[in-house]
This record gives sequence, C-alpha cells and structure tokens, in this order.
Amino acid sequence: MDEKINSIEESFQIINRIIEDEKVRLNENGFIYLFWGWLVIFCSSMEYVLMFSGVRHHYYIWFVMILGGVFTGIYFGYKKGGAPMPLTGKVLAYIWIFIGLNIFAFAFLFPIPAGSLLIFFILAMLGVGTIISGALIRFPWLVYGGIICNALAFVTILVPSLYWNAITIVAIIFADIIPGYMLRAKYRKQNVR
Repeated sequence: MDEKINSIEESFQIINRIIEDEKVRLNENGFIYLFWGWLVIFCSSMEYVLMFSGVRHHYYIWFVMILGGVFTGIYFGYKKGGAPMPLTGKVLAYIWIFIGLNIFAFAFLFPIPAGSLLIFFILAMLGVGTIISGALIRFPWLVYGGIICNALAFVTILVPSLYWNAITIVAIIFADIIPGYMLRAKYRKQNVR
C-alpha cells in the first residue's frame, strides 16, 4: 500500500473497507448459531423428559454436545475448502473452542464442586462468547442476545435447579436462535442473484 493517507476520514474509510472485506470472507450465514442453539434446546428439553421419566443420570444427554463439536469441525473444514480462514474466523474459532473446553471440564470433570453454579458458569461463558462474537462480526443482535444470556446466568443462582433447563432454553433463544435467523436472512438478502 504505497498510497498516502491524506486525512483521518480517509483512514477510517480504509479501516471500514478492511473490516467489510473481512466480513465478506467470513461469510457468516447464521448456520453455526442455529446449529448450536437448536442442539442446546434439544439437550435441555431431553434432559427435562429424562428427569421427569425418573432416569437417574439424565444429564448424560449433554454428551451429545461432543458430537456437535465433531460436526462443527467437519463443517468448517468442508466450508473453507482449502481457503485460508479470515482472521475474524480464526479468533472466533479459538474463542468458542476454549469456551467449549472450559464448559466441558467444569460440567463433566468437576460436577460435584460445580454444583449449584454449573448453569450460571455455562450461561455466563456462552453470554460472553456471544457478546464477543457479535462485536467481532459487527452484528449487534448477537451482542444483545449475549447480554440477555449473561443476565439469565445470574437468574439461575436465585432459582431451584428444576428451572435451569427452561432458563437455558430462553437464554439460547435470545443468544443463538433469534440472531441466527437474522444472520441467515441478512446473508440471503446479500447473496440474492
């Protein structure tokens, strides 16, 4: 870039162009938010069914999330098709991998010490990750959804564990499902030929 930047306004235009190019390369269509949102809603709902059916280890349904992680890896490996992932995509991937690993460790390796703070921790981590994702791809509805998810994490501290799955479902609807469908609509509108 041998051009001389003549003004602050011109430098902002260059930065905006770089950000827009990055967003196009990331090409976010909402699929991953919808996939994980519906997977969490499925697991939360199934745990309720298993709990009320008298299944002792009803929380084992959450091991389905491991399959979700494998699918996500395959999906993104196929989606990028040898093309380098943009920086924003790499940052998001690392954020969500480490959030997922922390949630898994907290929930399955330390279930007794986690106790009554388990869902608080999970929803707080998901809320923060969603806020960061929304900020990185400059999509405010993800930020709002993350804030709601984070706020609902604190609600779980105040209510009996019987309501945790219902709160989780509501949090995920705001953090993943609504923004996911909005991203999908935006993607389809931008890619109409």
